[in-house]
Amino acid sequence: MSSSTYFANPEARAFLQRRVATFGLIGAALGGTALAFRLVLGLLFGVIEDQVTNPGFLIHAAGIVPMLAVWLICRRGNLSVNTIHGIENAGIFLTSICYIGMGLQIRPEVGADTITAFILALVMFARSVFVPSSALRTTFLGILIGIPLVAAMYYHYLSIDLGIWRVFGYPAESKPRVASAQSVITLMWWTLTIGLAALASRVIHRLRKEVSDIQSLGQYNLRRKLGEGAMGVVYEAQHGMLKRPTAIKLLRPEIADAEALERFRREVQLTAKLTHPNTVTIYDYGRTPDGLFYYAMELLDGATLTQVVQAGGPQPVERVVRILRDAALALNEAHEVGLIHRDIKPSNVMLARQGGVRDVTKVLDFGLVKNLGKVDDLEKTNTLSIKGTPHYLSPEAIQEPQAIDARTDIYALGAVGYYLLSGRHVFNGKTIMEVCLHHVHTKPTPLSEASPLEIPEGLEALIMACLEKDQAKRPASAQELADALDQLAAGQWTRADAEAWWDVFVDQIERRSEPLIASPIEQTLAVDWDER
Repeated sequence: MSSSTYFANPEARAFLQRRVATFGLIGAALGGTALAFRLVLGLLFGVIEDQVTNPGFLIHAAGIVPMLAVWLICRRGNLSVNTIHGIENAGIFLTSICYIGMGLQIRPEVGADTITAFILALVMFARSVFVPSSALRTTFLGILIGIPLVAAMYYHYLSIDLGIWRVFGYPAESKPRVASAQSVITLMWWTLTIGLAALASRVIHRLRKEVSDIQSLGQYNLRRKLGEGAMGVVYEAQHGMLKRPTAIKLLRPEIADAEALERFRREVQLTAKLTHPNTVTIYDYGRTPDGLFYYAMELLDGATLTQVVQAGGPQPVERVVRILRDAALALNEAHEVGLIHRDIKPSNVMLARQGGVRDVTKVLDFGLVKNLGKVDDLEKTNTLSIKGTPHYLSPEAIQEPQAIDARTDIYALGAVGYYLLSGRHVFNGKTIMEVCLHHVHTKPTPLSEASPLEIPEGLEALIMACLEKDQAKRPASAQELADALDQLAAGQWTRADAEAWWDVFVDQIERRSEPLIASPIEQTLAVDWDER
């Protein structure tokens, strides 16, 4: 993959520019530190004047300038990929030429070639660590630096005083041979340096690409984990081209068997049919190169009903009536096309901010949706399975899973209303079985006794009707429930009320925004009674 392709994404290009700027700053800082060390040595030995006027010192100082220029140019603005590479290559090459010139001021007998090659090797390795680059580009840059290095060392050993060779036992006429030998040694060391630097670039480049691939799903770039449910994990993401904030639900790889894949596929296809403003909107659906399924939906700014109650306790009657009505209308659309949700609970209903309006109710996560109009192979194999969250399971969902209908969602929505007004679940228990048995056999505590609020009789009667064990005694449809809520004289939950609530509790909501894993009783489950 070419650099122009790899860094075509604006975020990747900006990352490259930042890394090149960082490399320039670090290179200049290291060069400046070494220069200061030379000054300290000059002061200690009383040769500061000779040190400062030494050509090697001046060339060393000049070598800092190109790296400093790289930092200054790349630290701001939006440069093209080719421009960034050009600035980087020019800076490294000019700095290397200065360090080679500095090496020519070192006497050959103390290892001018070794010291110079070592300094340049540090530059190459630092670049491999800080600058995203392919092995080919690193090799090209290494060759570009190596040619003047080897030529300079040959010239250096060829032009030294003749007496030096005699001290080491070499006749004067062997100077070219020794200079060639030193050049070959320098070439060998530099070849090893290029190889190791290229290998480092290749490994780091590949790791960065793998991380980038992991964080990308088609046109979407993942940001952070928002939460997880029975079927998948939800991430905050952004569309690469549109820059639209998005939520991505990714199927858990550990449950990606044929049945889970079919259920996941059906969830997105059925949910995409729903257009009610109080239902989460599906944007896209896809599969990663590794075979993981995902879908993209609107990213909601707000909090789930669970977070709302945890932050503010039992909610005002007017607000609860508004939430239940909007959720009922969203469910009614699903029921009219033959779909039931099966997992209505506080964490699957969200109060979002949309178009500058607070408290827009959104029904989420149709992961257990059932198509009442069609019994497919997937449903035939699961007629004796109970599915849902224990605190919000209807009696029929526990006793006769094959007999569930729209009134199953109404039971769960009634339980959500009970939770919102009382701050507690309808039934509690130490085990899943205990909670389920309560739903089947135990009469709920009247809401007026469970709630610290003053609950209107009409609202209490309606919610308790939703919680009837017998499906026939519940509201016949979600639309009927919404109409009944509209008839209640419970007052209006206004925009000003919503803004005032959020002003008070927004900090607590944000502190609770880290993804949490619910306890087993609060999680969505699927239990086969035959296996039990």
